[in-house]
Amino acid sequence: MRARARKKRANRGKCMRGGYCRCGPFRVNIVPQGLLKPYILKLLSERPMHGFEIMEQVFERSNGMWKPGPAAIYPTLEWLEGNGYIEAVESETRYEKARRQYRLTEKGRDAVRDYNNAASDIAEGMERFGELYRNQTFMGRHEKHERMHKGDQGP
Repeated sequence: MRARARKKRANRGKCMRGGYCRCGPFRVNIVPQGLLKPYILKLLSERPMHGFEIMEQVFERSNGMWKPGPAAIYPTLEWLEGNGYIEAVESETRYEKARRQYRLTEKGRDAVRDYNNAASDIAEGMERFGELYRNQTFMGRHEKHERMHKGDQGP
């Protein structure tokens, strides 16, 4: 029991263990669910890649915050290919093992454009929310009640 408590204390303040932020008593998933498909499409919009290369790129570009494994990458590639967003191109043979490379189809390029537009809209909305949040004055229930009776609506 003591060893577990010491280990917990040693991990406090250290972020990013297993794709989660462990700041304080909270465990926060840094990467929103559902981001893998559009992220793979975005990567493939730059050039064709194989699955392992996609895993490496996600890890590098997220500064080590996100490391999806083969159990996440390959079923997602299969789904994207089956639904017409990507297609397999020539296989690269390395160390006697063939690696299938994937590239975007026209449907995939359209999806990337749609995701880019949606991401811009989300970023604008988050910025507006951030401004609202930063400018908000937090009052207790009693203070709000007093202001309402005085006719002062306040912030």
